[in-house]
Amino acid sequence: MLGFLLLLSSVGPATAQTWDRSFSAGKEDVFGKYMGGSEVLHLVGHRGSLFAAVGYWQDARNVWYGGSDWRTGWGQVLRLDSHDGEWVVDLEMGPMHLRPEILKELTFSTDGVGAKLRKPATLLVAIAYAPGLSKVAVNAFTRNLKGKSWVKARILSGPKPGGENYSVRDLHVHRDQITGVDRVFVTIGTKGVFSGVYDPHVAGEIRWDAKPELGPLKVRPLGMTSANGSLFVSSGSQLYRRTDGKDPSYAVVHDLSDRARFVNSAVGGIRGLTTVANPSGPGDALLFMWSPGSRSQGLIFRLEPQANGAYTRHREVVLADLMCKRLGVAKMTYVLGAYNDFLAYVDPQTGETRHIVGFEGKARGRSYPSWGDGYYRGAMYAIRDRMQRYRLEEVNGKTLAASPALVSTRCYALSPFDNERAIYFGGHDPNGTISTNMAWIYRKTLPKAAGGRQRK
Repeated sequence: MLGFLLLLSSVGPATAQTWDRSFSAGKEDVFGKYMGGSEVLHLVGHRGSLFAAVGYWQDARNVWYGGSDWRTGWGQVLRLDSHDGEWVVDLEMGPMHLRPEILKELTFSTDGVGAKLRKPATLLVAIAYAPGLSKVAVNAFTRNLKGKSWVKARILSGPKPGGENYSVRDLHVHRDQITGVDRVFVTIGTKGVFSGVYDPHVAGEIRWDAKPELGPLKVRPLGMTSANGSLFVSSGSQLYRRTDGKDPSYAVVHDLSDRARFVNSAVGGIRGLTTVANPSGPGDALLFMWSPGSRSQGLIFRLEPQANGAYTRHREVVLADLMCKRLGVAKMTYVLGAYNDFLAYVDPQTGETRHIVGFEGKARGRSYPSWGDGYYRGAMYAIRDRMQRYRLEEVNGKTLAASPALVSTRCYALSPFDNERAIYFGGHDPNGTISTNMAWIYRKTLPKAAGGRQRK
């Protein structure tokens, strides 16, 4: 990642940014495998290729939404091997796996007892839950180190119903500061936070613990990050910090219940938990979007650590206000975003680190191009600079009238290709409306550095 950021800074004279559509759902790849889907949930660079998690929620190809074939319309992972190549199906998750809710690259430097590995193990892992006749299974799919196949391994099996009880929204490797072990943590809905270690001798190369470290929880966790040497997990209005050790524990270190007494679990509360530099002093701060319910406005808060272990809350922006100005409307009734982390990148013209966060929204009156239940049909995202200022941009550079409808920017990734300086964006959110083949991926080519001088 760092190498790519530095490469962004070493290119020549400034040029205008350009957009290209990289993927459109509803066609076969070169091997005759169908690539459809209603949404792109994740984009991940791994071993020189770009991978995309594609889901079929509210896609009529799936039997739950009108399809006729149980064998098709289930979650997929697609792969792109070069910027001018063609997307292909890399993984078919199989029946009942509606969508890969998480897709992430994990790197382990130790084994399960803390011994340093001869060479770090880097895995690509996709996780989804699958409801059966009587139980729900949560399965991890790991792309093996040789990169030729995926291995399926079960993390958890439990009673129905599924949904938010088993929803997997984040996956993160954290080194325990006491034991020295690299551990992977996964959020599994209201069941809690489960943990595992690298083990090349088990299926999927991760040995998962049978019981959660944290849980059960009232609201499904939507974010995890490491900051100032500790692991943090969000659940509803509460932020937990892990105390490392052989017998780890978790404690609430910040609570936003003063902002809302009730958090709608479907919306989530604290979303997109991300570590950023602390603008007021040494160490890390935490950044997230606050979305407690159906009237959420896209508030972004920053938490700064204090000497006593507490955190000071700072409001950075209300994205609904920026969206109103952009669309020329008086009031946004709902803004939702930060589906995943805020993406850090280096602006090639200034050398500054900036962060991207995607979102969607709808307004009262709908006096703008809309889709479905009044959602703006374009896909917006915000760019945060080091002074905590935000500006809005749109995928494909369009204003107001995107065609076809894009609706929501869900994910983004720096290009993994050596000969390309670009950011890939993916998304759409059905929001309960049939969205057959509405998954999309666009590529934004970054402008070159001003003056041609290297910036670090």
